[in-house]
Amino acid sequence: MLDEHIRDLLYLRLKKLGYHIIRVKTTKVGPKKTLQIMAERTKDRKMNLEDCTFLSKEISSFLEIDDPISSSYILEVSSGGLSRPLTVIEDYKLFAQNKAKIVLKEKFNGKKTYKGFLQGIDENGYILLETEDYEMKVDFLEIEKANIDPDWSIKNNQIL
Repeated sequence: MLDEHIRDLLYLRLKKLGYHIIRVKTTKVGPKKTLQIMAERTKDRKMNLEDCTFLSKEISSFLEIDDPISSSYILEVSSGGLSRPLTVIEDYKLFAQNKAKIVLKEKFNGKKTYKGFLQGIDENGYILLETEDYEMKVDFLEIEKANIDPDWSIKNNQIL
């Protein structure tokens, strides 16, 4: 898949620059293609306009050399934002105690979407999610998509 190929091309290059790729996504609306790169700084997980501008120039240079997209396209570089996607299993450890929305590939107990507080990962590699009703153990491969819930975060005497 093109998105994975581009992610592989950029992963180490951005890591050397001090950034982590959150998501790579290509879209096409009519004749226009768009390449969306969502990233963050590795040291503090933040991203500002200067970072986006810097990465946009760097990514453009990298992609001109490797040329994975044969036609013209628009490059968009952004942060993960308040509802940052959780794209790799390490995200579920990193954002433990934050509220998340998880959409499963298949229904579980009659529904696919669950909201709750991330509790990290257990010794068997299952993601722990504390919902209003119970604590769930979710296999990473069963997740269609997941995001930090922008209705926000951090449990135990913090912002909710």
